[in-house]
Amino acid sequence: MRAFIVYFLMFLGISYGLFAQTKQEVSGYVTSFGTPVVHAKVAVVGTDLMTATDSKGYYTIEVTPRQELQFSYVGLQTVTIIIEDVTKTLNVKMLPEVNDLDEVTVKEKVKKIEAFSDELGEDGKPIWMPTSMGPIFTQNGSTSYVKGKDLNLAARDLTIALGGRVMLRKSATISLPEVMLWDVDGNQFYPTNYDIRDVLPQVSEVYDVMVLRSLSLTNRYGSRARNGVVVVRTKGAYFAQRKEKVNKTYGNQQVYSDDAIAMESLITVTPDYLKELENSNTPEEAFTIYKEALVTNARDVAFYADVAQYFYDKNAIDKAHSVLSEMETAFVTNAEALKVLAYTYEANADREKALSVYKKIFRLRPQYAQSYRDLGNSFAVAENYQKAWLMHMGYMNTTDSLSGTGIDAIVYREMEALYFQHKDKIDADAKFSLPENKSELAYDVRLVFEWNTSEAEFELEFVNPQNQPYVVSHTLEQNPERIRDEKLKGYTSEEFLIDDLGSGDWLVNLKYFGNKQFQPTFLKVTTYYNWQQPTQKHEVEVFKLTRQNIKMQLLKLNNRGLRI
Repeated sequence: MRAFIVYFLMFLGISYGLFAQTKQEVSGYVTSFGTPVVHAKVAVVGTDLMTATDSKGYYTIEVTPRQELQFSYVGLQTVTIIIEDVTKTLNVKMLPEVNDLDEVTVKEKVKKIEAFSDELGEDGKPIWMPTSMGPIFTQNGSTSYVKGKDLNLAARDLTIALGGRVMLRKSATISLPEVMLWDVDGNQFYPTNYDIRDVLPQVSEVYDVMVLRSLSLTNRYGSRARNGVVVVRTKGAYFAQRKEKVNKTYGNQQVYSDDAIAMESLITVTPDYLKELENSNTPEEAFTIYKEALVTNARDVAFYADVAQYFYDKNAIDKAHSVLSEMETAFVTNAEALKVLAYTYEANADREKALSVYKKIFRLRPQYAQSYRDLGNSFAVAENYQKAWLMHMGYMNTTDSLSGTGIDAIVYREMEALYFQHKDKIDADAKFSLPENKSELAYDVRLVFEWNTSEAEFELEFVNPQNQPYVVSHTLEQNPERIRDEKLKGYTSEEFLIDDLGSGDWLVNLKYFGNKQFQPTFLKVTTYYNWQQPTQKHEVEVFKLTRQNIKMQLLKLNNRGLRI
């Protein structure tokens, strides 16, 4: 295997060597729902090296790439992250430990707890209250309760409507939002992160409210709940759960709530340098503005990408190339930054320049699966199908078997396409089975998502023309096995297939949760129409992700895209 890789790299003109892994400093902040976690333990797994966060939740530690950093604190879920060659900043958000309560004993009978139970106690309050921390038994602690129908519907917001109706610990009224943790339909909000009134539901939408006051009820939330927790159920959540409970049939019973914001309508902060560029009168004047702004933005990846795209849009291609050339020089050893460079070239159909960048990334990361796939795909786009095939075979020879998911599925599917579409142009020593009928491999749409940093966390939502959503979570909390597989193999991509678009629109939405850094994430989406058909074509779009916890509509797909 090693002999094959060495030969292959020599064939590409890439020198091969064993790169010494040197220690690098990693630092950042550890928080839990916006509150610093003081004295959290930060340890290098498998070693005696460890440190602790200070009064601001800040830490710094030396670690070698491919080692694991483990963050732990009593009452919070332990977080383990594999360190990469470019990892400098890791801002870690820790969540409370949750003890799943599947069954409890009530009056000597075992009872399964439903998320929305209608059972009431003698005081008229729900015996079980669903929360973001799981269902809570309300009969063994102090609570206040009010139904939505008893609230003042004329109040301008929920805090005022609740004023005087329920009480918090220390006799603080519920109308003082600065002292409370809010749990609305399983989502937590704390005043240090939000203007509470902006995120609370309308009074008319509230089904009921319960305030948890005693420590026996609030302890699972941790220190943020020291003044109590206000649990709010909205009518939509309540009745949606009831409907699901009594109307379980077949298929996807969920209905898309049309809550994604179109990218063009999303409010984002425009950097000053872009404002100045937009006010310029000529490309030459704009380039002078770029040079002046470069002094203070030389280490900002987004700066180069933004400015280059500005010149592309103005058809000043030579100036876009100048900006991106300086970007390449500034980040010559940073693979994540170079990916943004390659994405920008690809989005603007600069195929040969993108190919050159992917070669540089391969030199930096010859052990990464993504390096093989990206360089192979770039060779294919440049119509050098033999080298594309060899790159994919190079990855095939680094693994004993293909898993059928993740990067393995992407590589295999692209090898199928190379074989069936261009086998007359390649020396295809196919060591894997291929279906004889090419039509079995055809799809209306193939979507490939790629992101420049492995720490990016997000949710993708696909909505079909029948308004049924399908959600895929790419977060360390919800999908740790997938994140670990990406880190160990070295890839940041995923594909999705739509065999039949049908009539109407498919929506592709995204909710971004950050990347543990202070830089945005760049997401490249390649949409292949008529995959594995004679009329196959593709489009590349690049999105700069900065706004967090907001559902954005990335794409709208329909059968018009299938037409040539």
